[in-house]
Amino acid sequence: MFSVATNFDDMLPERLQDLEVEELFGSCDETPVGHGRPRAVTPPVSWRQLERHVGECRRFGIGFNLLLNPLCLSGLEESVALEKRIRKTLTKAMDMGVTGVTIAHPWLAELCRETTLKIRVSVFVGISTIEQAKYWEDLGCHVLALDTHVVCRDLPRIRDIATACGALIELPVNIGCLLRCPLARTHAARLSHSSVPGAQPLDPCVRWCLEEKRKHPVNLVRSDFIRPEDLDRYREAGAQRFKIVDRSCSTEALVERVVAYANRQWDGDLLRLLGHNGRPPRHRRLPIFDALRHLGLRRSMRALKEAPELMSPTLPWVMDNKALEGLVLPKGCNATDCDSCGHCARLAAVAVRPSFVQPG
Repeated sequence: MFSVATNFDDMLPERLQDLEVEELFGSCDETPVGHGRPRAVTPPVSWRQLERHVGECRRFGIGFNLLLNPLCLSGLEESVALEKRIRKTLTKAMDMGVTGVTIAHPWLAELCRETTLKIRVSVFVGISTIEQAKYWEDLGCHVLALDTHVVCRDLPRIRDIATACGALIELPVNIGCLLRCPLARTHAARLSHSSVPGAQPLDPCVRWCLEEKRKHPVNLVRSDFIRPEDLDRYREAGAQRFKIVDRSCSTEALVERVVAYANRQWDGDLLRLLGHNGRPPRHRRLPIFDALRHLGLRRSMRALKEAPELMSPTLPWVMDNKALEGLVLPKGCNATDCDSCGHCARLAAVAVRPSFVQPG
């Protein structure tokens, strides 16, 4: 039922057993294409470390999904050399026990279809209609991650897509991006490139998103999360799998999140469950040389000063999960604009408060 991000702590699979976790997902530095997080914030992982971690997953009855999901391949779809490397990667992954693969490009779907791996379509693709879902299903994909930016609060649309498709429907539950984010596709393309060696380390899309939430706390409620208490409503609408992030989290944060969703209950600040929290056991040094090459000296020095804030983005707010009862409207929230509706603003008025103010 749950697909959970891994920070490659080999103790994580044992701690997640008996919590409805079907698979962990992660990436490897030595794969030929990128994935969905900036290289600067994900733990360094070699093939040997990946194989050991996959072995731990298998020992506790948990699958492993390898991320090969760049939205952009830099025009190399017809490269014979890249095709050979991808085929070699898929074979190597299967030999070590990897059970699934996540892709965001139809050419990669065609290559993966020749294997025994279960193919998941990344949320990067932006599936939000029946026609889009059927396209990827016809390519042989087994799991469709819907566009959480669009469908997160739209139970009728989720139900329609699930009814029309035979593939499993998956929803991310705690990414925390803005609903109907205008930068969603731009950000996905940028992440595809920032996950490869030598990439520019900064993420201006994340910076913009955080600033919108700092200035306008109603945007915290207008984020694409699913409360643990609402999970069964989404199951009734046809979603069979739920994705829990983030790969840049600490082990304690990941376990805490899975327990909350497995128990369908969370007391306290919902922001603890969103985005990344803490740091993985192994992390990279700041990519100073990459910053210098891309940004020049002046911008690199400024980026280094801002690095702690960007690596551990804390907001000056807390969001009371219990005060968000009634968040999901029966008919969804895509039929009108936020200003005309006012539903999230009313909830934010009672659920969001400055983090330095102690409750009553």
